Amino acid sequence: MEVNSLLILLEAAEYLERRAREAEHGYASVLPFDSDYSRKKTKAGTMARKSQNNRSSHNELEKHRRAKLRLYLEQLKQLVPLGPDSTRHTTLSLLKRAKMHIKKLEEQDRKALNIKEQLQREHRYLKRRLEQLSVQGMERIRTDSMGSTISTDSEQEVDIEGMEFTPGEMDSIGS
Repeated sequence: MEVNSLLILLEAAEYLERRAREAEHGYASVLPFDSDYSRKKTKAGTMARKSQNNRSSHNELEKHRRAKLRLYLEQLKQLVPLGPDSTRHTTLSLLKRAKMHIKKLEEQDRKALNIKEQLQREHRYLKRRLEQLSVQGMERIRTDSMGSTISTDSEQEVDIEGMEFTPGEMDSIGS
């Protein structure tokens, strides 16, 4: 008895797994059936039951598919700017607007990439120019310091009126 119950549970689990897998692809699956029970029924009765089960499972799958489609269309409606021209949009008009919006976004993306590349080129150019200027500046500083001469005392002008001396410095100046 337990073996039969386990077999029935296994068949039911396989059916549910197959149904879930087929539902993803939009196929209808048939219900598992007990072989002893099916032998008792006539062939015509079994065929009618199978077609009814197929039809009902197909109808359920179709309802589920349409509900998903409506949900996705609602989500799309939230993402796409529709404009003030109409409050109610058909699926076709919504899809056309979505297509236009995607093309517009792709064009904006392409323009942004071009601007980004242009700015990167400009950045590289300015970086090289800065390096050139800093190298030239270093060479100029070196030539200025190397080329300068030490001035003599006669060339230097010193303002001694504003200077304050400490007592020790006064003694050394006086002598």
